[in-house]
Order: sequence, then C-alpha cells, then structure tokens
Amino acid sequence: MNARFVIALVAIIAIIAAIAIGVFSCTSKTNAAQESLEVTDGSPASANSSQTLVLNDAVRGEAPVSGVSERFRDCEETVDENGIVHGTTPDGIRYTVLGRGELAQSPDRVTLCAIGDQLVTEYVLPFADAYAGKTGDGEYDFTPWYREVKPFIQEHDLRFVNQETVMVSEEKGYSYSGYPTFNSPESAAASVADTGFNLVNFATNHTYDLGTFGIEASHEVWDRYPQLLVGGSYLTQEDRETVHMIERNGLTFAFLAYTYGDNAFSDASQMPNSYYSCAFDKDAIAADVQRAQKVADAVIVAMHWGTEYVNEPNEQQVEYAQFLADLDVDLVLGTHCHTIQPVEYVTGETGNTVPVVYGLSDFISCWTITDTIISGIFTCDFVPQEDGSIAVENLEWHPTIEWDDGSGQPYVRLLAGMDEATTNANTRTPDVGDDYTYLRDLTNEVIGDDAATIVWE
Repeated sequence: MNARFVIALVAIIAIIAAIAIGVFSCTSKTNAAQESLEVTDGSPASANSSQTLVLNDAVRGEAPVSGVSERFRDCEETVDENGIVHGTTPDGIRYTVLGRGELAQSPDRVTLCAIGDQLVTEYVLPFADAYAGKTGDGEYDFTPWYREVKPFIQEHDLRFVNQETVMVSEEKGYSYSGYPTFNSPESAAASVADTGFNLVNFATNHTYDLGTFGIEASHEVWDRYPQLLVGGSYLTQEDRETVHMIERNGLTFAFLAYTYGDNAFSDASQMPNSYYSCAFDKDAIAADVQRAQKVADAVIVAMHWGTEYVNEPNEQQVEYAQFLADLDVDLVLGTHCHTIQPVEYVTGETGNTVPVVYGLSDFISCWTITDTIISGIFTCDFVPQEDGSIAVENLEWHPTIEWDDGSGQPYVRLLAGMDEATTNANTRTPDVGDDYTYLRDLTNEVIGDDAATIVWE
C-alpha cells in the first residue's frame, strides 16, 4: 500500500513539473518575442546588431505577439536596435515597420494630421538664427514656429510634414541659403522630430539643389531620427522598392511619396537614378502601390505637384489624382504650390472614393504674401470595418496662419476661435486690409465643404 502511494505521489509531482516547465517555456518565448519588438532609443539601425524573429505558431501560441497582423505570420523578420522591423514576405516583398505594437490614442481608429511645407526661405533663416540665441553664432532653431500648434499635432497618431529643402551643415562647406538654391541647417530636421511628426516627404523640386551630395548628406541627418519615416527619397533602389510602413493599433500604413520633377533637371528622366528623388512615373508608381497593398492595411501617398501660387489643381494634378484613385490608394496629400487647394473625393474605377488634399500650402516660409502663409492642418480618421477594410472618415481642415505681432517672433497659429482684432493684428499680411474676412472667405471658397469640414471655432 505504501509503495503504491509513493508511486502515485511521484507521478503527480512529475505531472505538475511538466506543466510548470511548459508554462515557463511558453512565457519565455512570448517575452523574448516582445522584448525583441521593443522600440528603443539610440543611434540609427545597425545590421550587425539586429535580432531574428520568426513569426510562427510556436511563438504566437493562442495570442498574437504585440498584435502582429496575420499577414506577417509566415515572414521571417529582424528587429534592429531602433525597434524597426525588417522583413520579407514568402513571395519576396521587402518591408519595414516603424512602431510595431504601438497603440493609437483611440482604440477604434487611427488619426492623422498633415501640414504643408517646412520651407526654410531666406526670410526664415534670420528668425531661426535669433530664436537660437546669439545672432550669427551658427545656431538655428525652428521649433518656436510650432509652439502653439504642437499640442494639437501630437493629439494625432500619424503626423505628416513636407520637408522642402536639403540640409547640409556649414562645416561641410555649404552656406545656408534660400531661393533659388536652398540649403537649410540640420536643425530643420530636429524641429520635425521635436514637434512629433513621423511621416516626412523628402521628394520635392529642390531635392537636388546641392546635387547628389546634398541628398546623401541630408539622409545622414535623417538617420539620427529613427522615429521618422522619410519617404520619396532613398539611397538605393532596393530601399526604394521596400515597403516602408508605420503601425498603430495593429494596423499598418504604407507611405509613398513622389515629385513632378526637380529644378535641377528640365526633364525628370535626366535624374541620375530613380530613387534619390522619386519622380512621377505611372508604371513605377503602380508597381509601388500594388506592392504596398500586399503588406499594408492602408496606403498613404504624398504628391509634390501643382502650379505655384494657384488655388486650383492643374491638369496634371487631376490626372494623377484619378490615377491614384484607380489604384485604390487610401489618401493623397498634396504639397508644392505654396497655396491652399481643394479637398475633394475622387472616385476610382471600381467605385471606391479617395480623399485628395490637393494643396496644403506653406506652413513655414515667412513670406509676406498672405496667400502663401495661410495654410491648414488636415485631419482624418482611419477606421477599421467589419469586412477588414479601412474607411477614411471625419475629414477636417483646421485653418492656420503664420503670425507675428511685430515683435519679430513669428509662429504658426490656429485660426479657430481667434477673434477679429487678433487676426487683424498680424504684421505678416501687409497686402490684405481686413485679414479676418479675407482669410475666412478664401478658405471657405478654396477648401469647399464637399469633403472636409472647415473648423473655425
């Protein structure tokens, strides 16, 4: 009897031990996977320090690791030291994911805001110099332009800006300059990161202002800010053909960007390659979009286009907006024309509707032409549907103006709720008599109300 009791007791202990080992093993695998996905601070990604993570059932168990989408379940991925995921699908599509596992600010949607050009003109440079401290000390600070709008921008999950100009430091032998050959201090990128932007267009008509060296030097600057997804300009063809995405709430958003051309070339076909600045090419764009749609939940496209200083889209804009709608992208954001242009829905060939923001205007330029310093912050929501699709909802236009009371400290302000006296006190609008009326009339006329709601209060 005692022997049987001992045998039974040993068996029970063995079973308990086996269960404990199994639980520990599963927990260890899950924790290891989560640790490898952790976003870290630090220097740019290093291939030598990456970790390999095979997203398969052995790791996943019953619950997905960090909310990883099922579309990546058979992909072998590496996670670099900055937390950026690098992967390849079974059919050979390369991709990166910034922000794997990060939650949006709302559980049922992902929000986006978008502004136009950070255009460092010859008028901006003296103010940025003064903002940084002693004038002429070689330091420049662009963050004060965002001091009022920064909290509003950071309320959103995806935050877009167009960086118009290259950034090469004076230590490399180039002086800072405005029109027509732009070169901006490296701190322009710091202001983008400090404000909280995470989607940056770098394909503009000024990308080649300092030749290929300017592009390469600018990418060295961008590499210091791994939290930014910079699109439209790449250092290799392989990187250009990689689908670059940002993730929130388990949803992935591919970001693509293109420019109509560059001032350095009379024809985009003369550019030295197709990746330093991605020019309009319907075959290439279609290939990029179709590749992105295979791995992303939504595709956002930035288009540097339009006729400068005009409030209506030109024929090329209308043509490419229709082309992108036919490709069934999810959102089109337009920059370049230095003025606001309409926000409209464009219907694709399958009956899909795509929001197109034709022109976001200049956000920062310090020009004293009112039409070029009135802009807006476009916002919308990406809302998952029961059928697995993503709906783009709640389109809004929040009017803004570059504002100065005469103290020599310009910054961008939201016009919502601004009273008539404060609006008219802006010293950067000498060409307009009644700012309050003019800004509202122009915005209401150009933006329209067919797609976006203009927020005045």
